[in-house]
Amino acid sequence: MLAPPELFGIVEENIYRCTEIDPLNFPFLQTLSLNTILSISREEPSPAVGLFARENNIKIAHMQLPPWKISDEEWKLLPDAVVQTSLSYVLNTKYYPLLIIDLSCTFIGVLRKLQHWNLSSIINEYREMSFDRSQYLYELYIELVDLSKFSIPRLRLLDSNENEGKPNGVVMRSDVPCARGAIGEDEQDDTGGGQPGLSQFRVESLPEWYIEQERMWLEDKRRYNETKRHRRRYENVDRM
Repeated sequence: MLAPPELFGIVEENIYRCTEIDPLNFPFLQTLSLNTILSISREEPSPAVGLFARENNIKIAHMQLPPWKISDEEWKLLPDAVVQTSLSYVLNTKYYPLLIIDLSCTFIGVLRKLQHWNLSSIINEYREMSFDRSQYLYELYIELVDLSKFSIPRLRLLDSNENEGKPNGVVMRSDVPCARGAIGEDEQDDTGGGQPGLSQFRVESLPEWYIEQERMWLEDKRRYNETKRHRRRYENVDRM
């Protein structure tokens, strides 16, 4: 019998989540044909998990968390650098299929904010997936995390003249600082620290779910702005 990892779930196509994995779960994980395991934890994956990854040609990206303390400077459950690097894996199809191991269950909440989910829906999903691990401080972190602190892909809608040959209707914006993301273990950064280097996100590397949700968000935002302009115009006419 195949045994899924604890609190296993599907985040998006080719992205999975759990809180920890055990050798009992290895046969199940083999059915996912994983390319990458993204571990967000204080402790490195166990030797058994490391051996399983090597035998199945799976990359392990370990985002090591420092001890958490409540203070003005260190209140965040997930340091910004951890979130930034984790997003660079999640938003690059090069690393798919990808399994996220997150004992706190909070990183998916950050990702849902990036997907423009309603906060109530994000917290409800967090509670459903964390069960008895649910904590108010974790929910507070999800609510307060500021996405403007991170470099993420910025897209813009194409107009009718630009849209030819681009079925998704969006391109990377050129009027904002370029977002950055991980490019792989074989391309090291200049620091010699052994971590993946950073390069620009490319539209062709972004997952379809991200592009589609950004397109829908931008279209809703454009319709909202057009409605505001029309309402303002009518109000001005009424005053005349």
